[in-house]
Amino acid sequence: MARLGATFNAQEHDTEQRDYAELPNGIYQLEIEASEVAQTKTGSGTILKTTNVVIEPEEFKGRKIFNNYNLENINPQAQEIGQKQFASLCRAIGLQSVDDSEELHFRAFTVKVGLGKPSKDGQHPARAEIKRYFFPDEGNVPQPEIDAVQPTPARAAPANDNRRPAANDNQSEPAKAAGGRPWVKR
Repeated sequence: MARLGATFNAQEHDTEQRDYAELPNGIYQLEIEASEVAQTKTGSGTILKTTNVVIEPEEFKGRKIFNNYNLENINPQAQEIGQKQFASLCRAIGLQSVDDSEELHFRAFTVKVGLGKPSKDGQHPARAEIKRYFFPDEGNVPQPEIDAVQPTPARAAPANDNRRPAANDNQSEPAKAAGGRPWVKR
């Protein structure tokens, strides 16, 4: 048992739960509020996991988007991609070098967010992800805004439920004669 130190009254707090949809495509100003360096799933590399919070646009303020940077990986291409993304984050924040991920915390940066793809195995739907970083040193940082046109999310493939397909009476005569198998000659 662990004592809380004081009595907590749950009735004094808002417990409304919201089911948020993914962030819509658009330009966002974010800041990193938490980070963690961890091993990759295989244990053969290092990733930086970041929790980003939306600062602007105001209507999405406080929403979160998660991003991982593949800093070290046995696959050279995966490592190169991860390091380029991390370098882009640093440049967007205005840092030339980083020793500790906490140096990235609570520094505003601007990104293009777009809907990614669902997982190949169909287990996870498409999620909002960072598609592009904007660099203040180029002078091209746009104002945060949501895109007027939004994509229709790709649906994950339906699971195989092993049910027999519905009868199809639109088969050709040879297919009907072959028991619904047009490749069988009778």
